[in-house]
Amino acid sequence: MPSRKGRFDLRRHAAELTALAILAAGCVAAGPPVSAGLAPQRGAADAAPERPAPGAETAPRLGREDFNRLAALLDQPLFWQSDDRNPGQLDPDELVLLGIRGRREAYLDPKGQLGPLFFRTLAAMKEIRRREAVRRELDQGRPTLVRSDFRSASEQDRAIARHISAAAWIIEELYGLQAGSFGYRGCMHPDDRTSQALFRRNQSPWCVAPETERDPFCNACPGFPQQRSGLYPAALQQKESFCELLGKEPNAEQLLSPFSVVEDKAGGGFEAVPYHRAYADRMKRVAAELRATAEAISEGEEALRKYLLAAASGFESDEWGPADEAWAAMSSSNSRWYLRIGPDEVYFEPCNRKAGFHVSFARIDPDSVFWQQRLTPLRQEMEQVLAAGINAAAGKEIYAAREVSVHMPDFIEIVLNAGDARSPMGATIGQSLPNWGKVAEEGRGRTVVMSNLYTDPDSLAIRRAQADSVLAAESLSYYTDEKRLNLLDIILHEITHNLGPHSDYKLDGKRPGDIFGGATATVLEELKAQTGALYYIDFLRKKKLLGDEEARKVYLHAIIWCFGHISRGLFDSSGRPKPYSQVAAIHVGFLAREGAMRWLQEQPAANVRDKGCFQLDFDRFAAAFEKLMVEVGRIKAAGDLNAARALIDDFTKGAGLSSIHQPEIAERLLRHPKASFVYSIQY
Repeated sequence: MPSRKGRFDLRRHAAELTALAILAAGCVAAGPPVSAGLAPQRGAADAAPERPAPGAETAPRLGREDFNRLAALLDQPLFWQSDDRNPGQLDPDELVLLGIRGRREAYLDPKGQLGPLFFRTLAAMKEIRRREAVRRELDQGRPTLVRSDFRSASEQDRAIARHISAAAWIIEELYGLQAGSFGYRGCMHPDDRTSQALFRRNQSPWCVAPETERDPFCNACPGFPQQRSGLYPAALQQKESFCELLGKEPNAEQLLSPFSVVEDKAGGGFEAVPYHRAYADRMKRVAAELRATAEAISEGEEALRKYLLAAASGFESDEWGPADEAWAAMSSSNSRWYLRIGPDEVYFEPCNRKAGFHVSFARIDPDSVFWQQRLTPLRQEMEQVLAAGINAAAGKEIYAAREVSVHMPDFIEIVLNAGDARSPMGATIGQSLPNWGKVAEEGRGRTVVMSNLYTDPDSLAIRRAQADSVLAAESLSYYTDEKRLNLLDIILHEITHNLGPHSDYKLDGKRPGDIFGGATATVLEELKAQTGALYYIDFLRKKKLLGDEEARKVYLHAIIWCFGHISRGLFDSSGRPKPYSQVAAIHVGFLAREGAMRWLQEQPAANVRDKGCFQLDFDRFAAAFEKLMVEVGRIKAAGDLNAARALIDDFTKGAGLSSIHQPEIAERLLRHPKASFVYSIQY
């Protein structure tokens, strides 16, 4: 049953009664019509009907407890007395009419079966239940402002902001098509502003917050459409392990390539349609905005101008190599701006193979210099140290250190995130790109850290309160809000993506996704990066770049990060792994196994209110993370699928899961809503 906070209050929601009246009259739309003036431009990827296929929308059943609660809320004389015969299903003889106000036959047909009036009432009850879930979903996010004011900037800067903002709107549409949500934009009733808000925030009708992502009633659309990717045929997605099935097709390499949509082929089988053909109209519109941005640059910013033109060509051809080269050539030394626009990350889709369209638009933070100056001279040594550890763990040389030339992280102040970069709740605060191609293979990508996110007073206060509820007071003595230290593990995470066996590393001609499968490869790569972030803390301490106390502060910051992701669950509503949550679970579980973390069942947490907390033994952290890092590196370098699955499964569904204390972490951290970033740009 929903909490009282999420219940539908008729007195406070008079405007929403219009939708309920429509439902009660039996005028519920069968599918999600697209709003006037917003009809999608047709391309290969738009071929799916705007209204879902038959059977795609199924309203969930209302349980007995909710039925009786909602009948009372609507002042209906109905009571579901028992649920013995067919559990979860109301049978006619289980329905009791209350009082003397009505007649039982009004709700039954002449044969004694549930009749039209009953089903209209039930539809209204389900709609209230749906809106309760929608409100609970929204309540788990806290609007957090990212504001950029260009009104006093130069005309050139205002034009850059204007055109990139326009391109971002188109990217949102492209991402919606990829996610399979675009056609549902008009599914909400005009008066249902709450569901519209959910769709706008989540870029889809589907729920993602921990308390509601598995609630079958949590959906912005009254028709309850099921979540299906827009990148694969709908019928194919009905098959279990369809990603593996695609991998067995004769043209599997093309089908699972990152820049294409999979479609049914006439005569049977499947074909890969490149993005620039599948989404032709929108790809051309983005290219036009990028060229307009380049034309607006009349002085300076030559590196940005070159990237804009190369990216525009990429949107028209899917040849992203030149754009990657131009992007890698940009840095804090030759541009005041940061821009990445195109298809990159794969976490959003079920096979973890297709690149999602996104925009990250930012200004360079002048604080970039501090860690750049200290880490740049060490990057090759960091690669060599890791290679030596991997080979020692394997007992032979299985990985040869590469020449590393990756840029050290730029700090950037986000202006706008869109598409795959705009999360419903939370945000990426570090990223290393590109993921494919020559620039990635040669380690010449860029690493950035978003320095202006989670720095507002509300976010800092909530983070401290969450830590207070899970950790012992002694461990929390190393808590800090110091920006320079709290960014270090994020920076090292992104650097480690470019060290050791990376996402484009090949073994016998096969990439990690081919060896481990998309989902496992994704978790494994993120595990390598986050483990490396903490493995290199002791390396920097020995180099005298960190003191003992500073190292403990960085470790603590990373553990608090783990708690945040663990609180959201380890698998999504479809049973797919949540990469960062699983990485966090492995870290906490592994540290517990190595004696570096202990759960003290009887000891109050630092906030005194909560009983039971983690005590950290920082002296054991360095050895634990070295042990985990070389094993993860060995698994990736050797292509050891069995060891990868064993390591991940142990702490996400096996014996190690209990040491994580996920229920306690979730209950305590989810008392606080998560930041949901909203953007204001004035120019």
